[in-house]
Amino acid sequence: MSLRACGRAVLLLLLALGCDKLRSIPGFEPAPVLPQPRSPQIAMGPWLLDPLPGQITVVWTTLEPSLGRVWYGTPEADHLATEDGQPVTDHRVVLKSLQTETQYRYRVEGGQETAWFNSPPKAGSEGPIQVLIYGGNPASSGDHALVARAAAAERPQIALHTGDMVAFPGEESLWKIWFQEERDLLAHVPLVATVSGQEIGDGGAAFGRFFQHRGRPPYWSFDYGPVHIVTLDSYETAAGATPDRPGMSEVQQAWFEEDVRSVPKDRHLWVLVHHGPFAHPAEARREREGAESVRESILRAHLLHPIEAVFGGQESFYERGEIAGIRYFVIGGGGAPLTEPDASAEGVKAAARALSYAIVQVCGCHAAGRVKDILGRVIDAFTLSECDTPCSVPGWAASVAAASAVSAAPPAEERSRRPKRRKGKRKRGSSDDTVSARESRNR
Repeated sequence: MSLRACGRAVLLLLLALGCDKLRSIPGFEPAPVLPQPRSPQIAMGPWLLDPLPGQITVVWTTLEPSLGRVWYGTPEADHLATEDGQPVTDHRVVLKSLQTETQYRYRVEGGQETAWFNSPPKAGSEGPIQVLIYGGNPASSGDHALVARAAAAERPQIALHTGDMVAFPGEESLWKIWFQEERDLLAHVPLVATVSGQEIGDGGAAFGRFFQHRGRPPYWSFDYGPVHIVTLDSYETAAGATPDRPGMSEVQQAWFEEDVRSVPKDRHLWVLVHHGPFAHPAEARREREGAESVRESILRAHLLHPIEAVFGGQESFYERGEIAGIRYFVIGGGGAPLTEPDASAEGVKAAARALSYAIVQVCGCHAAGRVKDILGRVIDAFTLSECDTPCSVPGWAASVAAASAVSAAPPAEERSRRPKRRKGKRKRGSSDDTVSARESRNR
């Protein structure tokens, strides 16, 4: 009998005998069936933190302890990064050695979907970049979800959050709702958040768990392409701050001044802080013009390096203004019950009581932004900086001009008074009132 025929005969014998009879044959022992490891069930996330050149951090939580694993790569998620240490429920996996300005796909263990993100640019690169600024969403009425969904449709590369996320940070159920409503945005866009009075309601435990870089205070700075971003802590407990009273320590203020000294003069400099230097609610209350310690610290730092914009969120409305040479924004209409701004106050350039967010586009020495409501309507447009050198990215200037078409042109006599700038020099953008600002004041 040939070898092939013999093999067929053995196979027929095995089929005829069945598994139970095979086990009775002396010396025959089938391989044991090992149980497949169960993937940990995800409770919240994933979301992205720490957008630094060449790396990004993937964060999520699971119901049971495990070692976090992330598959990532471009164009397919074919590389594996594993968490160090013992099994935990709060996971952070750093994806390193990333190509800059490249779209990556990733999937966390236990997740059913493959998401994507754009890796951070090199520090000092020209761009273009598109930055989202939003905040003020400690409510579960559904308005927060509308703002997050509208902001996600802008496809920003990075998100700056001005604070006030949930009403009671010690309640896990509120965070589950918050992350679910943010899912379409934060699965793709790295988040940089600042601390508010809400966030220190539990001593800052939840903020540290979900957003703060481990081993670093809530205040820090980093470069994202052409922009240097400083995140301040206006509710620093070491300075005696409480949920109702902001405060900054002398240590933080000294760090801030030292940080801005090292920033190249041609770099855009932004400050992200919850309780900013100025705000003008229609209903007068204590600290209506902002935190004094923050205001003094920003004024001192502004002398060392021109601060292009300060983004705060201490009130539930939108406001843009300029006081004492400081251009500030109050962006807090992210879903919390809205309040009314005082559009007639000195220094206010634009104001609106609306669920809203801001998008700022930066390319080289140009920076321009617009504020939109949840229906996509532009309620304000502004220029932070401009220069005679065109951005080298094709079509960039045209897209910004189209987005800012709602802005009213400044009067001819004012344009004639503006000094001529040398080619290539970055200059502060116009603080002219927009149509929406004047309409707000007339209401």
